[in-house]
Amino acid sequence: MSSTETANKMKIMLMGPVKRKAMESKLKGLPKRMVRVQINNETKEVSNQQTILQSAIKDFGIRIQFNCRAGICGACECIYGAGPSNVQKYKCNITGLNRKVRACYEPVQDGMRIITLDHEMDRMRQGTADE
Repeated sequence: MSSTETANKMKIMLMGPVKRKAMESKLKGLPKRMVRVQINNETKEVSNQQTILQSAIKDFGIRIQFNCRAGICGACECIYGAGPSNVQKYKCNITGLNRKVRACYEPVQDGMRIITLDHEMDRMRQGTADE
């Protein structure tokens, strides 16, 4: 096991439960309503009290890889195509653009467009798996 993998495991073990609990509280605090979300060219009305990862699995039937479910490891990163500007975005190692989101730690919002199937994402996930 590399030192990066060891550090990530420690972060997930120590911070994971705390961050997951914080996200659950944040989601429960949102007023319940239906929002329109697009994932991989499929659009649906979903509850806003869930993360992108939960919606992809439950509502869209899409399997996104994940590990920590706390926004730590980056295994669930997807491309944020469009939508509200208050979303926490990360820089892509391949393109250099700020357009990645961590699906496990970002609540769904009205008008979101998420891309999980694309050549850039395959290369990114391969890089994550190689570490």
